[in-house]
Amino acid sequence: MKSKIIFFVLFISIISSAQNNDQIIRDGSFNIFIDCDYCDLSYYKEQLSIVNFVRDRNDADVHILYSTQRTGSGGEEYTLFFIGQNIFENMKDTIKFSVNQTDTEEVEREKIAKALKLGLVRYIIKTKAVDKVNVTFDKPKTLETKTMDDWDFWYFRTSVSSYFNGQESNDFIYLQSSFSANRVTDESKINFQISNNYNESNFNYGTTNIKSISRSQNFRAYYISAITNHWSWGIWTRGFRSTYSNIDYSFNLSPGIEFNVFPYSMSNQKQLRIEYRVEPNYNKYLTETIYLKKKEWLWAQSLELTYEVIETWGNIEFNLDMGNYLHDFDKYQIEFDGGFSLKIVKGLSIDFNGGYSKIQNQMALPRGGASLEEVLLQRRELQTQYSYWGNVGVSYSFGSIYNNVVNSRFGS
Repeated sequence: MKSKIIFFVLFISIISSAQNNDQIIRDGSFNIFIDCDYCDLSYYKEQLSIVNFVRDRNDADVHILYSTQRTGSGGEEYTLFFIGQNIFENMKDTIKFSVNQTDTEEVEREKIAKALKLGLVRYIIKTKAVDKVNVTFDKPKTLETKTMDDWDFWYFRTSVSSYFNGQESNDFIYLQSSFSANRVTDESKINFQISNNYNESNFNYGTTNIKSISRSQNFRAYYISAITNHWSWGIWTRGFRSTYSNIDYSFNLSPGIEFNVFPYSMSNQKQLRIEYRVEPNYNKYLTETIYLKKKEWLWAQSLELTYEVIETWGNIEFNLDMGNYLHDFDKYQIEFDGGFSLKIVKGLSIDFNGGYSKIQNQMALPRGGASLEEVLLQRRELQTQYSYWGNVGVSYSFGSIYNNVVNSRFGS
């Protein structure tokens, strides 16, 4: 008898759950798919309660793509692409808005939710869900005036950070500080940055004590100016010191030019940039190099190709960077890195990221090589002809196409 009662309770629970799930699916509305990796979907589900959220783009009537770019003040410019499918075939729209660096997480997601609502209005008015929508306009309190920027688009940032850990036989400490100044307008970009890094490791093994320290200081600056909607020019300078790289101090000044096959105005969706620079470098080394140099002038050139595209089927980006010293073309380096994320079929996607460098230009390597401690602790640059990295991921999901439920129990 007891087992029959338990079975009856479970049966009623299943029926009740099914009824609740039916209510969660909004009749008379349409399906949307928000295509982003780090979105607060729970919040957007609460704010957009008249549409159905689905788990796959192929089940959506409106596919929403996200794209972001860093603004000159350290914030983000969002671009939302609304792509109509099925009943909304060929209906597309784009909304742009900015999030300030000083905005809290709450303000940021409110701005995103507002943009989502605005973008979905033209689709909602073509469905029965329009009866659940009210449109209001805020009445301006005073006559609008042009906003003046007291800082003239300059943005400054300073930071100090540290990290340390240890146990009985070893300890580690890392210190970092930096300061930067930036000014970004439609026609130009200016940047100054200075940073300092300190690493110290201590190891105790019996009567053996090992202390390893590495330091680096770095200064960078550049000025970039627009020529047309496809062409730009710029000039870069850098000074740095590094015990890891055997550099007492180094300085370079490099002019460059860039061509973007697509207009810069489309850079939040696709870009194909070709950049060329000439780079005179002056190096003074901490110890004599394997080429018997204590200091020297080196002239180099570099060519960089960058391609990025964001589409409904996924995104692709890759970068090819080639450079060599002008006094010896055998002293060169070729770097390639990139990745893609492809939505192959419903529920199945594949991600790949990787990079490879062919290295033939290590001019600052010290004579005599590195000690065992420096090798094990990675405190000295070692001679190598290549380096590489990569990761691959495949995911597949299946089940209900709907995902309207918000449940925050025990966290997300």
